[in-house]
Amino acid sequence: MKSKVYILHKNLSIMIIAALVLFGCVDSVTASHPGLRVAMVQMDIVDGNLAENMQRAEKSIREAAGKKVDMVCLPEAADFGWCYQQARSNALPIPGKYTDFLSGLAKELKVWISAGCLEKDGDKTYNSAVIIDRTGKIVLKHRKINTLPNLTAHLYDPGSTDDIKVVDTEFGRIGLTICADNFNIENPQKVANLGAWLLIAPHAFAAKVSDLENNAVEYMNHIKGVATKTKLWVIGTNTGLSLVAGGEWKGYLHSGCSTIADPTGKAVAIGKLKETDLLIYDIPSEK
Repeated sequence: MKSKVYILHKNLSIMIIAALVLFGCVDSVTASHPGLRVAMVQMDIVDGNLAENMQRAEKSIREAAGKKVDMVCLPEAADFGWCYQQARSNALPIPGKYTDFLSGLAKELKVWISAGCLEKDGDKTYNSAVIIDRTGKIVLKHRKINTLPNLTAHLYDPGSTDDIKVVDTEFGRIGLTICADNFNIENPQKVANLGAWLLIAPHAFAAKVSDLENNAVEYMNHIKGVATKTKLWVIGTNTGLSLVAGGEWKGYLHSGCSTIADPTGKAVAIGKLKETDLLIYDIPSEK
């Protein structure tokens, strides 16, 4: 009888905590998860050159797989670049050529892959991201909500907060957002409220060359802030070195400094400033 009462009370407690999280009465509850070896691919993305970007991604993914990683994370718009001015003409469907390419690598190398990529869906164009499992299946897709419309309204249609979802994996529950989505803390907080322990957030932080170091510091603090407020592990893979080739920000560079932050807001892994990098980090298990 004691054991039945204990189980009843335990289940009731879990339900109460879940309700408090859902309605915002508490920030989040740290979820248990196994260890996870992550590779952040801080790519130099060539604006508009899909073939070259695929070659660069493949080289890094294969290198990461050789180091026995579980998850390989690419930056925002790793196919064409996030300010690609022909996005509406050349973006690909999901699934499509680019995600099929990533799915093939995931299946061959038995690794998980997350990547930002542009998406064409009918007459709409989105700045999207996907998570692909070891079998090559796309298990989660997110469309960027905050597209910085003053800068890219002519390039992308915005996603919806309804696009914020999570997926149950062998590593526990994880979520996906993109770059400026996280400027509104309610977006990554929704990932936490849905029971995730990990947020994968591809980015493309860029600035004038003269302000690149300040931009890198701002980026690292941004990732740390999201982790602190949501109590999530946050993987923020940023683009490194790439030149913005068109639009209002033409000539800006990406700062790099890809960052992994733990739920206390501590940066546990940081990539190189404005250079390409392959950064591998072992996230410890939480039980």
